[in-house]
Amino acid sequence: MKSTKRKPAKKRKSRKKTVSKRTDRRSRRIKRRTSKRTRLPRPISVLFTRRGASVQKRVFRALARMRNEGESASKAAHHEGLKLDTFVRHARPALRRSAPGKPWRAIPEDQLPAAMKVLTKFGYTAEIIRSSRERRLLGAYSRAIRMFRGGEDNTDLALKAFRGKTVAGHTLITDIKTLIRLEEAGKLDFDDLYSAFGDES
Repeated sequence: MKSTKRKPAKKRKSRKKTVSKRTDRRSRRIKRRTSKRTRLPRPISVLFTRRGASVQKRVFRALARMRNEGESASKAAHHEGLKLDTFVRHARPALRRSAPGKPWRAIPEDQLPAAMKVLTKFGYTAEIIRSSRERRLLGAYSRAIRMFRGGEDNTDLALKAFRGKTVAGHTLITDIKTLIRLEEAGKLDFDDLYSAFGDES
């Protein structure tokens, strides 16, 4: 009998997927648009100099004008003595607009860092405040401290609202005896809530 040898099976050629130039261009465009939408804003650098402290104070005041009074970005910046480009550069993570050339609007909350003074049992210390919520809390607490120093009525009630609350890891001081001790030691004196690191409190 003749032996019948089977011929080795031919290897099938793998078909390479061919992508048309038009499909390739379309996918690149979609990728570029997606990356632009999801790109996070550059974090604002905290300003450490005296001039920087002045700029950041005006930037946050302009943001407050936009949120509370409905002012445009250009009008709010003008009121605070800032150029619109300067304001947008420093406040960019807190601003949005529907399209290039459209008006800027301020979002309700932001995570802009600020160098501010926080009262501790040893006096004021400069800390990085990392949210608009903490900035507002510290500003309201500062007004209560001014009421205490001015001997105004209802100071106890004003301070009681901050009992147990913290800013930058520091518990806000509401004890009248502690505040009297700090006042007698001259530790409640300060020129500005916004701080430049290295300034003496």
